[in-house]
Amino acid sequence: MHHNNAVRFRPIILAALITAAFAADAGAQQTAGTDRQEIQEVIVTAQKRPEAASRTPVSLTALSGDELQKKGIQNAEDLTNAIPNVQIGTEGAGNTNIYIRGIGSNNTTEQGDPAAAFHIDGVYLARPDQARNAFLDVERVEVLRGPQGTLYGRNATAGAVNVITNKPAEQFDASANLEVGNYNLRRAEAMVNVPVNQTLALRAAVLARSEDNYIDTPRATGNRASQKTARLHALFKFTPSSTWLVTLDGSRFEGPASPGVPLPLTVRHGSGGQRNDTVLRADGDSYYTGVTSELNTAVDNLTFTWLASTRNRRLDWRSRLITPMAPNGSENGSYTRSEQLSNEFRLSSSANGPLRWVAGLYFFSETQDTQGAFSDGFLDFDVNDADAKSRALFGQATYTFTPALRGTLGLRSTRDEKSCGDCVRSVAGFSATTNEERSWSHNDWKLGLDYDLDKNTMVYAVAGSGYKAGGYNLAAPAVPFLGQAAAPAHFYDPEQLLSIEAGIKGRILGNRGRYTAAFFVYDYKDLQVSTLLPLGGGLTTGGVGNAAKARVYGFEAESRLRAGQNGTVTSSIGLTSAKYDTYTSCTDELVGTRLDCSGNYLRNAPKVTVTLGYEHFIPLERGELVARLDTRYSSKYYNDDANSDVFIQDSYTRTNLSLRYDAPGGRWYATAHARNLENNNVVNARLSNTVFGAFGYTASPRTVGLSVGARY
Repeated sequence: MHHNNAVRFRPIILAALITAAFAADAGAQQTAGTDRQEIQEVIVTAQKRPEAASRTPVSLTALSGDELQKKGIQNAEDLTNAIPNVQIGTEGAGNTNIYIRGIGSNNTTEQGDPAAAFHIDGVYLARPDQARNAFLDVERVEVLRGPQGTLYGRNATAGAVNVITNKPAEQFDASANLEVGNYNLRRAEAMVNVPVNQTLALRAAVLARSEDNYIDTPRATGNRASQKTARLHALFKFTPSSTWLVTLDGSRFEGPASPGVPLPLTVRHGSGGQRNDTVLRADGDSYYTGVTSELNTAVDNLTFTWLASTRNRRLDWRSRLITPMAPNGSENGSYTRSEQLSNEFRLSSSANGPLRWVAGLYFFSETQDTQGAFSDGFLDFDVNDADAKSRALFGQATYTFTPALRGTLGLRSTRDEKSCGDCVRSVAGFSATTNEERSWSHNDWKLGLDYDLDKNTMVYAVAGSGYKAGGYNLAAPAVPFLGQAAAPAHFYDPEQLLSIEAGIKGRILGNRGRYTAAFFVYDYKDLQVSTLLPLGGGLTTGGVGNAAKARVYGFEAESRLRAGQNGTVTSSIGLTSAKYDTYTSCTDELVGTRLDCSGNYLRNAPKVTVTLGYEHFIPLERGELVARLDTRYSSKYYNDDANSDVFIQDSYTRTNLSLRYDAPGGRWYATAHARNLENNNVVNARLSNTVFGAFGYTASPRTVGLSVGARY
């Protein structure tokens, strides 16, 4: 679908006009002098030390827990509506695909890795589905755009997302929230913080949620999914400078795994809208547990940190689907067990003095076992002991040359190993075994300068690299009656990305307004993409390989302004050009033919994204009302490398409204909300192959709800 320029850029023009109007109003009233007049600073740990977001020379968005609640952000996917140049989607089994500035990965298999590193409380989560249980009792979320190779390491070529939860405090605190909505939504969340004594404080949080599937599957039984999540923090404070935090968490997801809907979409959400008649059964159970230990101790001007974590997951997925090969339905399913263990040892200097630095060691290991059967056993796989190991040495230092000028140098050396022992793939009774291992080494670097133009304005420039670990394709058997030749196991090398970025951060109108802006250019090579791999004798097989180069460049800006005495305007814009320079062995995912995709757009990379929000406080005799509007515009983008019509996501807007009453003293509140007022279809993830065809996973349709909460 084509749009003229006036229509395409109307949201940008509207955002600029509204922001300018409220900025003028803010300037006229900047002497009001209430606490609500100034923009509050957010303290982040994006560079492994606490510092103000406005003084951190990287492109990042930090959202506080209060802002997450007001914006209705309850999972990683919802972050798409609040951050420029970010696309996050969730596919059937809960896999979260994160794309930042056009860089991402949809390889959610045991052999692949994400391109954006997802963390909870600083712990890297290796599997994309683990992001589902992070959003409970959250203090803030930090989204770093651009490669974070030196401090975050492997699989952070696109950037990093870090969800930081609330930790035990010294005062008693408790809260509860209940929410109901359409699609039979029922959601309950509670928290209690208990200071046991001067040494120990506990904080516990629980969440229970159930909801009908957004997609109608009239031929399947059961259409309701549920989630239960719990987390317990125990904070031991031995001395003011020595603490030990222990965290236990667990989650269970059960119910129908979203089957997706056939592409292309032709109807809106609603009665008979999102419907899949090919599903006779689709359900699953997922279990997640984790234990994390963080020890911090400071001696003189040094701080030692030991962050250790072990996490386990179990996934059971089953379905019965109608396909051209099985008009009465075929059984499909998989069974996965995995465990990851990570240790990070850091030593950092104090904030005093001209030199600030952090150095550390990182160790990671992961083991996965997966058994799966598709099309009534026509395709089977048994992935035993799919192991990954990584270790790294890293350091980053910032030196203050003058009161206004600082320089940063960072280095990281990584060694990765991957192996698969006795991994078997079978097709029509013919099988092949993979028993291989491979290792890679890589050095990442960062070089930056930042300079204070005045007390309110900082500019910065930074160059650096990113690295995504290599992986492998399982060996494939020869199947004579299908004309399929045997394919040996094939390893592919890491992706590498070089980034150059320049930005500005500042305060205006007596700290009634804050803004950030950045330009960026990427040189992206050895992309891990779907391609045709040579077998010899002119034969090929499909798989993942290093078959592409890409160039990405763009701009993004964010602002927050106080509007009058009781209003706040937020806005952002993201502009991205992300194209393949070279990609001559691309495949059409629906028919399996070879294409030349050089010059095509990278998937999930809209040229333009714009967000605009307004919040207004209305004082009452008892309490206050808070009205909020948030809207996002995205230009069209593709969900595949071939840029086919089937996988186009047309331009769209998505608008959310809420009205909240806060009782005096903030003891209780009630909120009514409506999200996706336009009821637009937004395909943010999808799956496809030559057997099943193309299925899309859409963001939520129009939803309405009411929530009430209390705090003690």
